[in-house]
Amino acid sequence: MIALSISAETENVARIRVPEDHTFFLRLRCTTCHEETPNAVGVSRDDVVEGIRGASVNLKYKCKGCGREHDITVQPYDEKEAWTEGGKEWQRIAAFECRGMDPYEYEIRDGYLVEAADGSKFDDVDLSDDWMEVDGKGNPVSISNVKARLEGAKAEKKKK
Repeated sequence: MIALSISAETENVARIRVPEDHTFFLRLRCTTCHEETPNAVGVSRDDVVEGIRGASVNLKYKCKGCGREHDITVQPYDEKEAWTEGGKEWQRIAAFECRGMDPYEYEIRDGYLVEAADGSKFDDVDLSDDWMEVDGKGNPVSISNVKARLEGAKAEKKKK
């Protein structure tokens, strides 16, 4: 399991999260031959294909180096997976189950949901650059210096 975490400098921001249909752009590395994708590959919960072992996955990818097929499943969204004001410096916003490849870089783009401290909501926010808006009370809402990291994480135990 690979977790995607972000850190950011914010003003009047309560939460940053990704919608259910968010497309994550990942640079991938084959765990067999270590070939890296030249461009980021998009993976979304909405894209469902048959994986290597017949299970439903969100991305099936054939390595150009060794020819093996690998797959990624975006884990179901959990309300706990949102950046929240006052939380840790790095906060998990998504997780991926990867078979045969590892994401080594995440490209921050658009599509984020932002909730201001006063409850105002902003859709399809692009965090690839500094972002600023005004909330319902006329206060500035801003996000800057967004950074992302990918790291190994323990899978959540399934509840019975």
